[in-house]
Amino acid sequence: MKDKGHQTVQNNGQPTLSACMIVKNEERFLSQCLTSIKGAVDEIVIVDTGSSDKTVEIARSFDANVYYHPWNNSFSEARNHSLNYATGDWILQIDADETLEQGDIPLLHKLLNNDSYNVIFVAIYNELPGGRAKHYFQRIFRRGKAHFEGIVHNQLIFEGKALQSEIRFYHYGYNLSANEMQKKYKRTGDLLRQQLAKSPDNLFIMANLIRNYRNEYNYDEVIALAENGLKISTSQTDLVSKNQRQRMSIDLVHALINTNQVDRAEMVCKEALMETPDSFDILLVRGEVLMKKGVFRDALICFKKYLILKEKENKEPTFFLLSSDFYQYEHTVYNHIGECYKYLGLIDDAIVAYKKAIELNGNDPHYYSNLIHLYISQNRLTDAKDLVFATTKLGIANHLIYLLLGKIYVAQGKFQDAINACKQSIEIDITNIPAHTFLINLLIQVNLLDEAEESLKRILSLYPNEFQFRCLRERIKYKEGNKESPLSFVRNILLTNPSDQNIYLELGDLCMEMEQYAAAIEVLERRLKSSPIADAKVVANIAVCYAKQGKLESALVGFQTALKLDPNCSCALQNLAALNTKL
Repeated sequence: MKDKGHQTVQNNGQPTLSACMIVKNEERFLSQCLTSIKGAVDEIVIVDTGSSDKTVEIARSFDANVYYHPWNNSFSEARNHSLNYATGDWILQIDADETLEQGDIPLLHKLLNNDSYNVIFVAIYNELPGGRAKHYFQRIFRRGKAHFEGIVHNQLIFEGKALQSEIRFYHYGYNLSANEMQKKYKRTGDLLRQQLAKSPDNLFIMANLIRNYRNEYNYDEVIALAENGLKISTSQTDLVSKNQRQRMSIDLVHALINTNQVDRAEMVCKEALMETPDSFDILLVRGEVLMKKGVFRDALICFKKYLILKEKENKEPTFFLLSSDFYQYEHTVYNHIGECYKYLGLIDDAIVAYKKAIELNGNDPHYYSNLIHLYISQNRLTDAKDLVFATTKLGIANHLIYLLLGKIYVAQGKFQDAINACKQSIEIDITNIPAHTFLINLLIQVNLLDEAEESLKRILSLYPNEFQFRCLRERIKYKEGNKESPLSFVRNILLTNPSDQNIYLELGDLCMEMEQYAAAIEVLERRLKSSPIADAKVVANIAVCYAKQGKLESALVGFQTALKLDPNCSCALQNLAALNTKL
């Protein structure tokens, strides 16, 4: 069924181009899409599958030929219907949440004047919350020489040869709210599971379903399906299979990291790099895995190789069928480099790297907060505060940045300003556990115990079982003069042999608060034994306890050990300087 009269397009003997689209409730993006292609195509064919918003009205305003077709749970069926209505010599397939780069229209028209190929690959840049991905796909093809298959994430099946091009499309449909994206993943996942049931060894379907499970945080399904898929594909060497293997590997690594299987994640990265040593994606994720393992120098090698390859790619883009999820993630890489330098004690290099990340993406508060935190650790409080105020001026200051402002004020002895900053942090995000914890500790420190108690009651109403808040309750009791309750609390918790490593940290802090240094050492040593990676802060706190007991030689060794683990450990640096004067 069509909406308006339709005439075959003509273009004075030049090849004609029809834009073909399927839409449903696309009023948010459709206007910018149609604006981008209006000067490039000779007709716009739109098949609406049941819109209830202003989608059709917008389409009509661009003189599109609008048709109606019921949604039958198949993107390919709907797309093929749109092809049937086109009259141009060539088809340009575009989605409503995409745009065509205006500067590439002359190249597009030039490429249509050639009979040696039937399909043209374009470069699609996906706008993601963290940066831009890039992949190539066949979006321009000669009418009658191609059709779509697959009910979701459909593929173009075509006759003849294909041409590689750098014509740019921009896709915005993956940069939506969390709620919108979860609805999208649910719909897509249902269709992919139907497809995979019919074609259980299809790597393309499998890779897309794995990605969908990852986006739904279903890591067990990611691991099971990806490991199966990588076994199936070991004997296949074509580029399509290689691409799917790379995607599966990346998602598998992500799932393994999120299930604390870091060694397995590194092994997957090594195997993937053997096949594709210059993959932006694998280099980045392997660097992240190495950071998780605390192997920062090796992580730097991965990140620096990414930047070298990316600089070359930026100067001369290279056509490759392998998709790149992290194609424009230089800002993320520089931030990671900053983290590595920080842990290696190369503070000036870390600052340079963080600043580069901010230069490349000045709207990400995470990069600012990392640099602010580093400035605070170096007692560069003026620089830290200036950076906080820069984020407030930009309108990107988040709960973490206000929490850091509170820590700056504490370091300056401005406790009321610190309390106000923490309250601002909580106002932005009431579920912000670190800000609540810092505020309550601060209120206890300045002896505002009633206010601390009230703040604790509010957060306990949201998190009644949160262990650190139970510890804070005991700390308040101790400050009020009840010494037996906190000691009994510590003993009873230790009898349960908790597996959560953070519990030992909280108990250690509480014991130190009560000046129970022998108990604190016992608790913190349990934390060290339960963790595969030694924590410099824990080691430094044990050294503090030895110093408080008058065991200065043991304290000295402890602080020196902490600095070997983290040359930037402020607790160890400050206490070691004081200890050296005594020794």
